[in-house]
Amino acid sequence: MSCITNKTRAIRQKKVEFFSKKGVHNERKLVRALSRHHPGYTTSKLHPHHTTISFPPQANNKTELLRDTEVRILNLGPSFVPPAPKQVLKRLPKEIEQMKEKISAAWRRKTKTIGREPPIVRKFGERIEEEIKKTVATEIEKDTTIKKAIETFRKIQKEKNIIFRKTDKSKIFHIDTSDNYIKKSAAYMEKTNAYTEIKTSPLREMIDKTDSFLRNLVSSKQMPQYMLERLRPSQKESELPHLYYNPKDHKIGEPLRPIVSGIKSPLAKISSFLDQNIRPIFDKHTTYSLPNSIVFLKHLKNFETTSETYMYTFDVTDLYTMIPQKEAVLAVCEFLGRHGYKKIRGLSINTIKALFLHVLENSYFVLQLPGLEPKYYKQTRGGAMGSACTQVLADIYVRKWENDFVQKQQQENELYFRFRDDVFITTRLMPQQIESRLSELNQKDSSLKITWEGGKKVDYLDVTTEIEAPNFKTTVFRKLAAQPYVLPFHSSHPKHITRNIPHAAALRATRICSHRDDLRNELDRIRIMLLLNKYPPRFIDRQMERFFQEVTKEKTGDLLLGVNHHKYREKVLDTTWNKKDKKKIDFNNDVLVHFTYTPSLTHFGARFHQIWQEIFEGTPLDDIPVMYANRLTDSLKHILVQKKPSKEAIRLLPTSSE
Repeated sequence: MSCITNKTRAIRQKKVEFFSKKGVHNERKLVRALSRHHPGYTTSKLHPHHTTISFPPQANNKTELLRDTEVRILNLGPSFVPPAPKQVLKRLPKEIEQMKEKISAAWRRKTKTIGREPPIVRKFGERIEEEIKKTVATEIEKDTTIKKAIETFRKIQKEKNIIFRKTDKSKIFHIDTSDNYIKKSAAYMEKTNAYTEIKTSPLREMIDKTDSFLRNLVSSKQMPQYMLERLRPSQKESELPHLYYNPKDHKIGEPLRPIVSGIKSPLAKISSFLDQNIRPIFDKHTTYSLPNSIVFLKHLKNFETTSETYMYTFDVTDLYTMIPQKEAVLAVCEFLGRHGYKKIRGLSINTIKALFLHVLENSYFVLQLPGLEPKYYKQTRGGAMGSACTQVLADIYVRKWENDFVQKQQQENELYFRFRDDVFITTRLMPQQIESRLSELNQKDSSLKITWEGGKKVDYLDVTTEIEAPNFKTTVFRKLAAQPYVLPFHSSHPKHITRNIPHAAALRATRICSHRDDLRNELDRIRIMLLLNKYPPRFIDRQMERFFQEVTKEKTGDLLLGVNHHKYREKVLDTTWNKKDKKKIDFNNDVLVHFTYTPSLTHFGARFHQIWQEIFEGTPLDDIPVMYANRLTDSLKHILVQKKPSKEAIRLLPTSSE
């Protein structure tokens, strides 16, 4: 308890320091902006002793190697994209070639001719390339400190073995030493006892065993030939999965969350196949499994509470690592059989079982921390965090474990919901009785251990829920260490991205807040959060007006925050309320081109279509749909977060015979 108290005090002190010492200038700017554009705010309300405003987003820096200027750049966060006109020009030749290939293909389809590149397409490509180069050349570098700071970051990464990561929940930068990661990694592996170190890379063995395994299924008529071609691994493309960690800075001691990246694993295609075909069956037969907090809120609205109602939440500790492999696969087979599924995509349950076991029994990865040689591991229990089929495997295993508890809840007309490893329940039992029942559940399976808390008010997902008979009162939940971070306004993103951020935040708040006063306070917090991330007050006002207009048909929040608030909340809880019928891209006929974005190209899409009309008007491509889209330059996360081991550690090395 004392550790939690100390951390709370530290966070509050950090909040106070922003408004009293280094942050005096920030406070003045914030007060001016708020008092000018939001008259309800006064200087006294922003005083450290009275304010509930969070401090600006700050990187979690465990080193003492950075100067104030460099810390300022890190505070922009992992999502921030610095303007990079040189990168735009570097990518441009390839993007032009890709565009010309697509347009040439469309020309051949329309004219029913063969050939490579029509002269008119070459002319269009040259014109677009010239226009982009000319436009980008006008761009002026506004912040010269970013480039120097990035050079410093790369230098200390290499010389001091400093690790940059994105935090698990608050999505800010976390900077720590390699030594700390080594200690925490060793502690995690010792705690779970789920990994065995091996001497050499198992990649070639994984590829060969998987290829042989799939061929045997085909030769024994357990799998059709076409499926072999879809599931077999590629010798050239396959990579050994690699383990990396994201720090959980919202927890005491900042433990690490392990994630295995296996997108090019020899097992990735099998794993994705299992997830895509088993997941819909699990969802269909598990009505209490939540896809998101919106469904949770809808269920709460339809449930009546009494003065005797309590709520409890519990989560399963290290679920994905701790599930026993063979027992989990058997649980999947039992689940499919119980619901009458004899075949999945033409494969027998025994074949599905064999596919799951092959994925689990050949779960290998490499871990390489800065300054260290790569280490290879075999996972001996649980499923890999990041593997596509691990989630559904764990879901079905937990489903079997929780079944008796769920039935009791249903018999007592109480709620039971689960989102992955987090559970929410209601009960009218006395606290001693329900905690006794939870203790029994905790003893049911040695692999699954739970921790719980409960009362008249609980936090679940991103919702704080409070009993207010005969209903629930719901507000937005933020973890104690949460930071008010969103994509900074001056990030090099297309403007429709920054326009959508205030809109999405207001929509989320409206869905969650059951009472209009809470919604009003939450909208105020959103405004302040946006100001702290450099969003201009007038821009915020325009986007809020757009949101109000969509929901209530008026530009002010008077109706949304009035007596009919519940009616508008009901409206936005329907996820289809503002869905527009978008024309789907027909990749066989439409032309979709991508160019890298930089601020000087903000309005280039219109210029692109103007040039298209000039050149292709009256030609076979006159009426063909053509779409101009953007891709981003590298974000600070892409630049600084180095998770991937060396190529030698994850790829096949050519042999002498090759």
